[in-house]
Amino acid sequence: MSVDFKVEGFEELFKQMDDLSKEIGTGKTDRIWRKALAEAMQPVLDMARTLAPGESPSSTGQLKQNIYMKAHKPQARDKRSIYYDGEMFMARVSVSPIREDSKKGAVLNKRGKFQTVWQNIKPVAISQEFGNKHLQNSEFGTAAKGAHPFLRPALENNVGRVQTILGYAIMDAIDKLVAKKG
Repeated sequence: MSVDFKVEGFEELFKQMDDLSKEIGTGKTDRIWRKALAEAMQPVLDMARTLAPGESPSSTGQLKQNIYMKAHKPQARDKRSIYYDGEMFMARVSVSPIREDSKKGAVLNKRGKFQTVWQNIKPVAISQEFGNKHLQNSEFGTAAKGAHPFLRPALENNVGRVQTILGYAIMDAIDKLVAKKG
C-alpha cells in the first residue's frame, strides 16, 4: 500500500521564518518550530497509541506505553536519509525498544565517559508494523505472521491535520510576537 501526497508553500514559509530568525533571534525561532511541530504531530501520536496493540489479555501493553514523540533538529542519521531535504527541525513519532525485561548497563566509551547501554532489546515495534513470521512473543499472544501497522496509518490518516495545525501554530506564534512588539 502506498500513499502519495504533496505539500506546497513551505519554501515561502522557510524564507519568512529565516527573516523572522534574523529579527528575533534563532533561539526564539527554534522554540517556535519545536512547539509548532510538537503540536502538529500530536494527532499522529494519539492515533498511533490508539492503533497499537495492547488491549488483549496476553499483551503486556508495553508497546503502546513506549510510543513517544520528539521534535528536534535533524541528527546525523536523519541527514543521511533519502527523505532529508535540508529541514531545520523535524518531529518523529517512534517507539522505544526498551522493555521491562531489558537490562541496563554501563560501558566506558572512547571519550572516557560512562554511557548507558541496554541489553535484551527485542524489535517488537518493527515486527508489529511489518510482520515477522518467526517471532514468538507474549506481546502478540501467538506467532506474529502478519503485519499490524500502527505508525504508518497514523501518519497517513493525519497528513492534512498535521499541515493545518502546523500552519495555525506558526501563525499563532507569529501573531503573538507581533502583538508583543505592538
